[in-house]
Amino acid sequence: MSHTHCAIQGCKISIFNKPIGVYLHSCPVTHEMRNKWLHALRHKCAVLDWTKSRICSKHFENKYFDAQRKLKENAIPTMFPNATKSQKYDYPCKDKVDIGLNKLTQAELVNDIKNNLLRLKEPSNFDKMVSDDLKCRSDAPVEVQQWLLIKKQNHLNTRLVELLGQNKRHVEILQKNMEDSRTSKKTLSQNIDTYKYIVKCLQEKLVNLEEQIEILTAVESR
Repeated sequence: MSHTHCAIQGCKISIFNKPIGVYLHSCPVTHEMRNKWLHALRHKCAVLDWTKSRICSKHFENKYFDAQRKLKENAIPTMFPNATKSQKYDYPCKDKVDIGLNKLTQAELVNDIKNNLLRLKEPSNFDKMVSDDLKCRSDAPVEVQQWLLIKKQNHLNTRLVELLGQNKRHVEILQKNMEDSRTSKKTLSQNIDTYKYIVKCLQEKLVNLEEQIEILTAVESR
């Protein structure tokens, strides 16, 4: 989920509907706090991006806020009344590779895969070992099978990055439309006030004209 919505599964809080006093908080930057968050958020988030994901105030106890309702550095999300379990990730990680991978952002993972792909050498006769439906021949060596998986993963990552970019643009367009709507509403409100003032002035002039007509009528009747 992007920075516009709470990352907790089942939580509906976003920048578009958050109540007064509820904020979307960034993830911690230290490895120590990130590990604590990973443990606390086990099965609570489908996606947890350290740079983009946000957790709303409703998932933190009051003791984690200072007098200005700012989140303390040692704050850990522990309240999940409406959270639904996510089966995609299993926190905390059980080995150093998984721990290291979870410390990387999605962008860093994609770049790392691309860089490693550039350094690796494509197996000889790779195209001949792969069928048109992207399956390895039965006699294909392990290197060919691994290379095919790497290329599939790289292609999938590219698609995901493009999709994230599209979603980001859609959010930006939506935010701009909302801002334009607020501006239009403000302008319309100002126009209505102006029209009301004009109507009031016309009504006052009408009253004056009616009074003058009455005076003229009275004079003529004499």
